[in-house]
Amino acid sequence: MGKKIRVGIMAVMLFAGMAASALAADALNGKVSQVAGDKITVVLEGAVPDWVKAGATVTAGSAAPKIVSVKGNEVVLRFSKSKAARIKVDSTMSLEESSGDAMQGC
Repeated sequence: MGKKIRVGIMAVMLFAGMAASALAADALNGKVSQVAGDKITVVLEGAVPDWVKAGATVTAGSAAPKIVSVKGNEVVLRFSKSKAARIKVDSTMSLEESSGDAMQGC
């Protein structure tokens, strides 16, 4: 019985890992170009998909910031002040489309 439970748990972990890597494939990479209070400007690499638009919520830097504006490949995000204070210019950042139903924070 214990062996069946371990195999089941390992299978769930394998599928969860595969799902996470599939979602990460849709991530956009960029570089922080400006930090102004709670607004962070990120210059994205490559083409910007349709889901990157003003007002949308994304997943970035272990948070769920809102997109303030998009100009070409430059995206301005609004973080909480405490999270924005930890972000540095020239650091890399990955943006992912937010599903909206994932829990954020503690």
